[in-house]
Amino acid sequence: MSVPSSASSNSRAQVWLHCLLWGGLAGLMWLLCFRFPVFWVTSGIGEPNRPFLDLYGSLAALDSVRAGLDPYAPSTFDPYHRPHIYSDWWLALASLGWGRKDTVWLGATLAGGLLLATLVWLRPRSWRDGMVAMLLLLSPAFLLAVQRINNDLVILLMVSGGLLCFRRAGWAWQVIGIVIFAASAVLKYYPLVTLVLLLELRGWRRMLVGLGLYAAVLLAALPGLLPGLKSAARNMPGPEWLYAFGAPVLWRDLGSSSQLGWVLLGVGVLAWAAWQAAKRVQLAGEPAPIDQAGRDFLCGALMIVGVFFLGASYAYKLVFAIWLVPWLRRPPLEPGERPWLRITWFLLVAVLWLEGTMAILLNTLAPPDSPVALGVLKGVLVTTQLLEWALVACLARFVFVYLGQRGRELLSGRPVPV
Repeated sequence: MSVPSSASSNSRAQVWLHCLLWGGLAGLMWLLCFRFPVFWVTSGIGEPNRPFLDLYGSLAALDSVRAGLDPYAPSTFDPYHRPHIYSDWWLALASLGWGRKDTVWLGATLAGGLLLATLVWLRPRSWRDGMVAMLLLLSPAFLLAVQRINNDLVILLMVSGGLLCFRRAGWAWQVIGIVIFAASAVLKYYPLVTLVLLLELRGWRRMLVGLGLYAAVLLAALPGLLPGLKSAARNMPGPEWLYAFGAPVLWRDLGSSSQLGWVLLGVGVLAWAAWQAAKRVQLAGEPAPIDQAGRDFLCGALMIVGVFFLGASYAYKLVFAIWLVPWLRRPPLEPGERPWLRITWFLLVAVLWLEGTMAILLNTLAPPDSPVALGVLKGVLVTTQLLEWALVACLARFVFVYLGQRGRELLSGRPVPV
């Protein structure tokens, strides 16, 4: 039955109204954080006098190129002397004249892109939807992303564009999406996990063509990738304490420099996720076809699991959670998935908020450098990291469920739904 045009128009108007309301509120709160930079200190985000710090470092590499210096060497233009650790595709922006002088407007543009992408994916239609959007946009993890403006936001916007292309049925749109996914992998390495999304293409022929196209982009970029990979191997950041995110962090905070502990834990977590997924796939009859919300969730799960095991980074990687929320908040297509969705949603909210909230409370209520406050905060950090491991386990389980179902469909010769 078709929806009356007036009802459809009212629905669109409602979405626009709530997007403007909640987007405006989030934007205002972000501006207030910059207007009163004491918030960055109180929340533990730090660097109140260096807004858009990561973007500044990336633009410093462009200034090095124009100055005839090696961008892969420690930069004299960056306050922390950070070298460029990515492919030379980023350095091509130097030809546009971009540099550190463009930090403010580029930072504001990317912050606006994060706000817009979040609203596009969550599409708030009610006060309850708006509060969910605020749970993400005002979380300490997202505020960290806004304060630092890491180039992960570029990847977020690019992959979001690829996901929108995959929503279209035409092969031409899917080709554009594949190229976008491959280009994002060239720019930041870890989006290589988007290769799994090629399983969503209809039939073996399209999947093989898509894989060939993806590989062609990577091979064309290979000469520019190698210097960045070598630089990354030498200069990979190893953050500790507040807002550190990644598999190695737990062991570091427990005082161990060994990698064996977190590697063994990672193997165990992935084995558990695969076992749980295998039980789910065996019990399920005909699997429910994955729709666009499920595809987006798959992409978000792949990205978060991928960056978690890639190494230690910062909690701004959780901006990819915007792709998880629509799937988590709706009734599951398979009844047995309801508890998993609830647990995953709880873990996501806890990981987004726990560290920053406790940092604000302790910095507000406890004397500076209080031993008791530091002890409490260390316990909170360990708790958050355990919750991160649990979240990654739930996301990995979904990925393995998807791979098991798609693998069974491919081997049986049934067409893979789009």
